[in-house]
Amino acid sequence: MRDFNKLKKLYWLQLLAVFLLGGYLLFFGQWRIESNLLSILPHSAQQQDFSAAEQALFKSKSQQLIVLIAGDNALKAHDALAMKVHDVANVSVAPLIEPSLTDIAEFYRPFRHNFLTSSYLKHLDNSQALAQLATKQIIQVANPFVSETIATAPRLNLAEYLQVALSNLADVEFDQGVAFVNVQGQRYLLSRLQVTLDGLDLNTSVDISAKLQQLFNDIRNVEKVELIYSGILFHTAESTRQAKTEISTFGVLSLVAVLLLIWSAFRSMLPLWSAVLVLSIASAYGFVAILLFFQSLHLLTLVFAITLIGVVIDYCFHALVYADRQKNLQQGQKSNPLTKPLVLGFITTAIGYFILVFSPLSLLSQVAVFMIFGLFGALITVLALLPQLKGFNKITSSASAVAFSQQGVNVFSNLVRYKKMIISLLVFSLVSLAVLAPIKFDDDVRLLNSSPKWLIEQEISVAKALNYHHSQRLIIKAKTAQEMLEIQEQVIDRVLASQANIRVKGINKLLPSIKRQQQHHALLAKADEQGHFQAVLALSGLDDPINVFKPLTFQDFLQGPLAAIGESYTAYYDTGNGLEYASWLELSQAPLSAENLLWLAENPHVSLYDTASDVSDALGQYRQGILWLLASAFMVVVVILFAKYGLKAGALSAIATIGSALLALTLSQLFSSHLNIFNLLAVLLIIALAIDYVIFYQEHGLQVKTFLAISLSALSSAAVFGILVFSATPAVSSFGLTVMIGIVSIFILAPIATKNINLNDMRSS
Repeated sequence: MRDFNKLKKLYWLQLLAVFLLGGYLLFFGQWRIESNLLSILPHSAQQQDFSAAEQALFKSKSQQLIVLIAGDNALKAHDALAMKVHDVANVSVAPLIEPSLTDIAEFYRPFRHNFLTSSYLKHLDNSQALAQLATKQIIQVANPFVSETIATAPRLNLAEYLQVALSNLADVEFDQGVAFVNVQGQRYLLSRLQVTLDGLDLNTSVDISAKLQQLFNDIRNVEKVELIYSGILFHTAESTRQAKTEISTFGVLSLVAVLLLIWSAFRSMLPLWSAVLVLSIASAYGFVAILLFFQSLHLLTLVFAITLIGVVIDYCFHALVYADRQKNLQQGQKSNPLTKPLVLGFITTAIGYFILVFSPLSLLSQVAVFMIFGLFGALITVLALLPQLKGFNKITSSASAVAFSQQGVNVFSNLVRYKKMIISLLVFSLVSLAVLAPIKFDDDVRLLNSSPKWLIEQEISVAKALNYHHSQRLIIKAKTAQEMLEIQEQVIDRVLASQANIRVKGINKLLPSIKRQQQHHALLAKADEQGHFQAVLALSGLDDPINVFKPLTFQDFLQGPLAAIGESYTAYYDTGNGLEYASWLELSQAPLSAENLLWLAENPHVSLYDTASDVSDALGQYRQGILWLLASAFMVVVVILFAKYGLKAGALSAIATIGSALLALTLSQLFSSHLNIFNLLAVLLIIALAIDYVIFYQEHGLQVKTFLAISLSALSSAAVFGILVFSATPAVSSFGLTVMIGIVSIFILAPIATKNINLNDMRSS
């Protein structure tokens, strides 16, 4: 009695501590909520190495929104957007300013002898060819590059250089100060909006997205124009809305289904309140653990957290079905008769989830921590608190539930007699399915994209209009600005040497490295000294002596009229050990060859910026790792079962468990055509449920009470996980499908692990 009172006090003290800690973390902890799937997916070692450079280059761009407008009233719509967007808080127009060619020419004038195009480089030793090049430029009366530079750079090398360099970046054109792009003869006016907050919480992103979409719709309707847009903000907002809807809808429907099941089985309010109490405490334990160990909580964690209901309710059903056998512990009983199977079930389940705690996939780490702590909270509540509720030991099952369970025991007692045949049929089915439809995983992260189809179509339309739909990006990093520029030139030279048709966009032409400028200056001076430019200079009658080499530096460029372009293509950032520099190149018109990809992969200063492929590769590597971890965890569980129940019973339990998991994967593939890592993760939950089922059959045999508890558990799990199949998030949907199939499989297979049959258990109780 004294020991029990101490245990009871200890339970309430720890529960109070958990709630106090949760309140502190909730209101004073440094945590945030995320909804972007890419934020929780693993990254390759190379991408992690370039993450600081990537963030420096693209962080501000991730908060930019692109709007394209076409139609007869496009200009009016463009002006209306510029005026009305200021009514949306934290959003402003990022001006697109056409640089002045006069200012550009004046800026490059002191460095005019440092720049030569490929045409000039090719003909430096040919006076006649150089004269023809210059003549071709001069006769272009409307060529502004010639008119702006000929007075100070009469060799016209600067005129051609600037024309080539700027035209290489000129997907965007200007008409009376308004930026536009031409797409198959259709002019789209371009607006760029900037979200002015450093960080966006999810509610703010939803609010801004809704207001902008309403503004866009109003402009479309009033001006009768085509308006398309893109930006990460809209994907974040849609993911947030979707996740919130699913959390509330699935959670409520799952809970209602489980409570209705409890009511139909026990026809009493006390079991309902008991289940709600256990679920609430388990959820509190899970959330406190998440807030304690993680700084960011992903909304998908909350969606997957609904699965806690499916496992926790198992504990409740066993406690409720056996409530009349649990004598009041206050009267001297030292242990609960459910303690051994529940504790063993928790240990084996926790082992399965523990392998995910240190996962590089943060979502899995969060779900694992949530489940382990949530199940622990449920376990101690079922064992320490529920038996003390007034009237709990008087709970009995309804007559219809007893009749159902009795019929089920009769059916399965006959099936159990054919264990060998069932096992043989199971093995034959799995082998046949493996031959006809072998299990294959598709790790393409794009298959997990939960953004709605209309938003993806908007993104594709904008990408095609701005000519980056099929482009590839390279990130280059270095210790100094000049090293960055030199590596950039090496990469371009290497790529173009074997793929001359590739178009390169970057800062490389506008700002060559000092080394390359010096080379061009020396070549120009040598050609001039040899008299190859006499005919060219004679065309204008101007003289232009070549002075001592003066380089255009990175710092000088960022002070000039093209600084905006420089800031767009380059960045410098503090690594803690000093500054590092980064730039990016856009390659289009042809995919990189295998030879170039291999060379780039071996260059420590260069990374192919392809988030989808990078994450897909990392998912594949992680999936292979988790297969081994799952196998290891399963072997540990099997050893525990063998040690506890013997070789024969342990082997039957293992067959039932692994058989249900393999059936779930194989049939999921038939229904959905491909498997992903979340199907594999569903196997973990299937194994957790399967172990609970086989342990109770091992402990109590195939009897009415055990069958009723497991049937209620399976039905509740089907309600909880089955609804996930209807999720619009592919990761959640595939997870739910596999678990649903696994539940059905293990419900049928688990009885083969039973050690005895007792048809009169319910009657004798």
